Amino acid sequence: MAENFVCVRIQSMNGVNINQFQFEYDLTWMAFFQNAGGRTYVRYGGREDHDPETHLSQKSLLRVMRQALYLHKQNNVQPDNLYEPVAKTVRTPEDIPTMKKMMAKRKESCIHCHDVKVAQLRHLRDMGQLKKEMVFTYPSPSHLGIQLDPDVQYKVKHVEADSPAKAAGVQEGDLIRTVGGQRVLTLADMSRVLELAPKTGTLNLGIERNTSKVSAKLSLPNEWRKSNDPSWRSSTGILGPSSGFWGAKANANQRKQLGLGDGDLAVRVTFLWGKWTKQAGIRNGDYVISIDGQKTDMTIRQLQAYLHLNRNWGDKIDLIIRRGGKDLNVSMQFPDKPLN
Repeated sequence: MAENFVCVRIQSMNGVNINQFQFEYDLTWMAFFQNAGGRTYVRYGGREDHDPETHLSQKSLLRVMRQALYLHKQNNVQPDNLYEPVAKTVRTPEDIPTMKKMMAKRKESCIHCHDVKVAQLRHLRDMGQLKKEMVFTYPSPSHLGIQLDPDVQYKVKHVEADSPAKAAGVQEGDLIRTVGGQRVLTLADMSRVLELAPKTGTLNLGIERNTSKVSAKLSLPNEWRKSNDPSWRSSTGILGPSSGFWGAKANANQRKQLGLGDGDLAVRVTFLWGKWTKQAGIRNGDYVISIDGQKTDMTIRQLQAYLHLNRNWGDKIDLIIRRGGKDLNVSMQFPDKPLN
């Protein structure tokens, strides 16, 4: 199948025109199917919070490649509109004001995908315009109650109860042909439309149901972009302070020795870097069993994301540390401003 395409693999974002290639930069992989003029047929990529490969498979990719070839033969590109514009100017990651300072600290010169978003958010932070909700870019349709089939990614696999999709009348087995008037074939296509959708309002869906055409109006409730677990997003680190330590979830044997259950927070500290962490008296080998009142089981990434999203520089939080069979109550004072 690949011989039918001119395949271009971009391994770094150095010099890439980000006016043309706009996508969820927190991802590690994304594909664009375009013609020689830069007009897009279809996007492929994206993920749900819980797994980076929820919508990446050989079967689904082959399906999209066949669809792209058919669209190419028909010269049926996406319209040059809000969703898939053809860039008239060039802007590269190197043009983001904070990128030069970021890269100066590295031995390697490779700009990763997530570096683009991190640099953009850092610039907004420097301008005093950063808002925490800005991390929730390219939302999945699951935020609105639509679970898409991983293989046929315009087919509704499941509709969540009490969701905007359910209220709009979307049904399992529906084929979503358009969103906001834009053709969608993949999760990535739909996420692109959702990225540019309003904070609140409505979005029109064009649906095929049992060979009949059906329309639905999807309501966009307040904060619909937010997801439950953004810890996979590297860009969350720009939003607020970190714990200043790294660690790992306690395993079953460790939990048994600690007298903790599977649902209890138990992160073993393995590395310290924050001055504020050391001042709090935290040591390598300590188990964090409560942080800022949170005692529910979390990975270290989830713990960090919680702080980034819910705490600000200069805040003070309380922790409970289990050390040598004893619980210690400690307080941590975050620095007044970001250190990078």
